[in-house]
Amino acid sequence: MNTKELIEIIINGNDKFVKNHNKEYFKDHFDKQNPNITLVTCSDSRVQPDVILPDSINKIFIIRNIGNQIPSNEGSVDYGIYHLKTPVLLILGHSDCGAIKAFLKGYNDEPDTIKHELDNLKPVILKEDELIENIRKNINFQVDIAIKKYKELIQNGELAVVGAYYDFKNDLQKDYGRLTVININGENNN
Repeated sequence: MNTKELIEIIINGNDKFVKNHNKEYFKDHFDKQNPNITLVTCSDSRVQPDVILPDSINKIFIIRNIGNQIPSNEGSVDYGIYHLKTPVLLILGHSDCGAIKAFLKGYNDEPDTIKHELDNLKPVILKEDELIENIRKNINFQVDIAIKKYKELIQNGELAVVGAYYDFKNDLQKDYGRLTVININGENNN
């Protein structure tokens, strides 16, 4: 597909969206956003917010980066928690995570910007041949970072930190596309 065709797809997709949503749909978020979830997830194109909610506009404040990492976008996560006061921080990892795979195979030849983000995974990855286990470890590691950072909000019942695995390959044998909660406020549901 060439660039012109892709741009046409974007414009046609937006036209369809506009035709399916009238002014009333947008009224509740003309002047402010009101999300209930701050989502830290991977930039992977296979991971989209509609796996959580079919209509996520004004419901999910989304932070994306390779490997669903808090340190890579800490200011954005803070904005969702402190300014938007979302009661749930959801760390969403996924099947076949490219960031974990890149870390496991070695990434010395990557540009410095990518190396920097992958370096954040050093405290997480222990066994070099277990992709699924390392994805789960990363989710739990990111939850632990959040628990330490937002400890007071969690203790006051103002925030729940949830770690989940979006399993589009059925790695966990619970169904294709299933979102499985593996950690809530440090309590592992392994």
